[in-house]
Amino acid sequence: MKTGYNILILAAVVFQALLLQSCTDFLNTKPKDFVSPDDFYSNEKNLKAALTSVYSTLRSTYLYGSNYTNRMGADGELCYFRKEETANVALFKYNAANVDISNFWDRLYTGINSANYLLSYVDKAEVSDEQTRDEIRGEALFLRGYFYFLLVTNFGDVPLVVTPTVSLDSLKVPRTPSEEVYSRITEDMETAFYLVRKAEVTDNDPGCGGIVTKSAVAGILARVYLHWAGYPLLNTDKYADVKKWAQVVMTPEEVGVTHRLNPSFEEVFKNYAADKYDILESIWEVEFYGNNTDQYSLAGRNGDLNGIYSVKSSPMGSANGNLRATATLFHMYEDDDDDDSGYTDLRRDLAIAPFSYNKDGSKKYYTSDKTQIWGRYPGKYRREWEVVFPKTIYTPINYPLLRYSDVLLMYAEAENFLNDGPTQEAIDAVNLVRGRAEASLLEGSNVPATRQDFLEFLQDERARELCFEGLRRGDLIRWGIYVNAYKSMIATYRNASADSGLSESTRTFIVGLERIDNKHILWPIPTNERAVNKLLTQNEGW
Repeated sequence: MKTGYNILILAAVVFQALLLQSCTDFLNTKPKDFVSPDDFYSNEKNLKAALTSVYSTLRSTYLYGSNYTNRMGADGELCYFRKEETANVALFKYNAANVDISNFWDRLYTGINSANYLLSYVDKAEVSDEQTRDEIRGEALFLRGYFYFLLVTNFGDVPLVVTPTVSLDSLKVPRTPSEEVYSRITEDMETAFYLVRKAEVTDNDPGCGGIVTKSAVAGILARVYLHWAGYPLLNTDKYADVKKWAQVVMTPEEVGVTHRLNPSFEEVFKNYAADKYDILESIWEVEFYGNNTDQYSLAGRNGDLNGIYSVKSSPMGSANGNLRATATLFHMYEDDDDDDSGYTDLRRDLAIAPFSYNKDGSKKYYTSDKTQIWGRYPGKYRREWEVVFPKTIYTPINYPLLRYSDVLLMYAEAENFLNDGPTQEAIDAVNLVRGRAEASLLEGSNVPATRQDFLEFLQDERARELCFEGLRRGDLIRWGIYVNAYKSMIATYRNASADSGLSESTRTFIVGLERIDNKHILWPIPTNERAVNKLLTQNEGW
């Protein structure tokens, strides 16, 4: 399925090495392998290779290929990095010289620069038709906007650069106010919406979740506006835009397909591991392939670093299992055995696995409170579902960037705000998500009455549905509850009774996370960037 895609990736890697490897390559005044941009961007084949190099930013070790999904606290208070480490972002043990943060910044700006080059030359190349040119332009605009979205939500004000970096002087750019960054992101993404292709599914073609379509653009636009509406900018007028773009995804005439939830929550994640697409549910995802023993080296670490722990010799494939789910997340799910609700949320035992792997690959199910509540690992990315062998530490498991359930919950949140409380449309959207999980539906007296009550319900519902998909930290920040959510989780561990099954070593470890402070809402501007660009100021507290 991905052969053509892999060839483009390989060409893009070569292109990156020749032209855009780093911002300082121009210091080599006469490189033997230099390819002139005028020559490279002269034809459609190379335009597509350049676009694929922009996409490849997402696969980077420093983003969804590894670090961002396990070492940088992207999933907030729903899990914790279970090993004591120095300079670990997820443990709030870092400063402005942190390597992970520096690489995150650098990789995104490298991707932005790749997009800037492509956009600067896209009109000069010979292409087979203008629709192809428009689609390439639209995808590049959108991806550049997405990279800026990751920067502005994690660093606040960041330099906004929309032309290629070609000299030392062009590296010296001051930080742009976040409001202007959001404005440019949404402007470019809205332009991209009218340029990129519609989603398409046929009996013989399930579509490709790794390619940007109108559905992906509209759904991410809803997310961008949701963050703009929240803390720290609090531009609440943008809730109307959240609703608008979420509705676009929900309108087949606008995006080309009728999106729906996969009837099986489990199958959504099996598909990521087995190289299967279902773009009606999984609208946009980061594509990985193979196990890094092949010629392409396109595998990631999903399921190894953020999966269920298993030993190296296990037939399930080794998994470091760096993350452990918190009791806070465990208790968010309904369980009839515990609460006599009459409902047991099917998502819990998929999202946080109730077992670990034995050496022979068999499953050892948890029975004691110590392991049932306090010892679970994230379970969405299971190596047992992989179809690529042999199983190395690298995996082919794709990573979700936008699912339809997220669109439904964003729509409900916007509806709730705009109408000063939940409307029937908001309730119906939430019930679609909960109905698939066989959780209790919102109806009658079960509906949160006020806008704040419904928002708090949605905050937990997003955790139940979207945990370990890299969204929680941003959600907590835009709701203005990032630090308090951590402190509440920590209190659960501090106050657990002696007979709860919680080990004292884990209690002590979690309580240590109280080092969290308001300064951690934004990451520091990397020290090495400020050394190069003297115009960069530092975030408060760093």
